[in-house]
Amino acid sequence: MVRQLHLRTQGGQESSASHPDIVGDRCLGPCLALCPEYCFILEDELGACGCVLGILDVRCFAKRCQASWMPAMRDKYPPKGGNTHPNTQVKLMEEDQGEYPDSLIYHFPSQLRLDALPELVDVSVSRTLLTALLTALKANGSQGVFCEVQPTDRQRLEFLTKMGFLEILRGEARSREGVVLGRLL
Repeated sequence: MVRQLHLRTQGGQESSASHPDIVGDRCLGPCLALCPEYCFILEDELGACGCVLGILDVRCFAKRCQASWMPAMRDKYPPKGGNTHPNTQVKLMEEDQGEYPDSLIYHFPSQLRLDALPELVDVSVSRTLLTALLTALKANGSQGVFCEVQPTDRQRLEFLTKMGFLEILRGEARSREGVVLGRLL
């Protein structure tokens, strides 16, 4: 399902025929494996078509990823041949666990990721998924949540702004081109 959702939301592109799950393992797997209570998946008649994934405590999550998720991924996707360098996708997974500024984490200790198919016309469904996640994070003690969005993703920026998110950082996102939006809970 992880692969199916990612492929559907990313236009059907797949990075590696030899490892068909690697894209899903990189983009959705850590949240689904380490904090499933904050993962909400939307399905239609063709399968998964959207999701909202949350992390209650980003710092704790990063430590858990390094301790359990990354070793599992290194075992699952070993270097090819006699190469000692990690698989490119595994290296990208490690970079995905980058550091955020303390000033960000202090006010916004939780993180979310929202993906939906562009043709998902009924934004009330995405709104419902996001509201469910925000409610769960707040009920478990979070005071704020942030997410990274590419500045070119106008539809997502507009949706999150309507949901009460404000731009809090630009250029300090891991992608260095992203915009960090945050919302107090």
